[in-house]
Amino acid sequence: MDVVSVIAVFQLLRAASGFSSGAPQDFCQYENLQDRNVKMVPGHRGTEAMNTQNPAGYRIIVGPEDSNGGRRVTLKADPGDYFRGFFIQATRANYALDRGDRPAYGTFRPADTNSQARRCRSAVGKVGGITHTGNNNKTEISFDWEPPRGCDLGDIQFVATVVRAYSEYWVDVRSDVIKPSGFIGDRGLLCQLYVNPYSKILQRRVLSALRNIQTMQQRRGTGSGSLATQG
Repeated sequence: MDVVSVIAVFQLLRAASGFSSGAPQDFCQYENLQDRNVKMVPGHRGTEAMNTQNPAGYRIIVGPEDSNGGRRVTLKADPGDYFRGFFIQATRANYALDRGDRPAYGTFRPADTNSQARRCRSAVGKVGGITHTGNNNKTEISFDWEPPRGCDLGDIQFVATVVRAYSEYWVDVRSDVIKPSGFIGDRGLLCQLYVNPYSKILQRRVLSALRNIQTMQQRRGTGSGSLATQG
């Protein structure tokens, strides 16, 4: 086998091992806040994002809001281009990708077998991100997103890391800004934590409210309290 063939096989193996079955389960998990992968950079050793070399040839298209506040989201390559891997979150609009307190919002649901949800510890909702299931060439892929019920998140954007090859990927690919709709009103305590999940003050207030609810339930024997209107 000549040198060129060896290099080709090596590159193929790197590509297959890098993103063949989607971003790993721990891509957006962390033990300590300072260890968060806030920049959404894949663990492709010896590589850097292509953002400064070539503009990303990809768009995130967000459909109209449905009756439950959800939206169909599509990642689409420009004509003649393609991608193999991706990871997408919903986050606060125009918020720097590397901000340590950048939240991830809502629940993603695959529309077909080409994508799979990933749970993120920073997520507001059951699931905080979505990724691919295979490393075949793709020109577009769609999935559904639902916001937390009964909570006005303010302006949001969908942000993506898009991978074309092991050493060719782009970060911070963004959708247009999505304006809030649906629930409008004062944010209850839990909704405030949704919007600002890393606030120590809000975390303490939520824990205190939960303890108060638990105490009231124990006194009553039955019944329930709610954080939705706790202020």
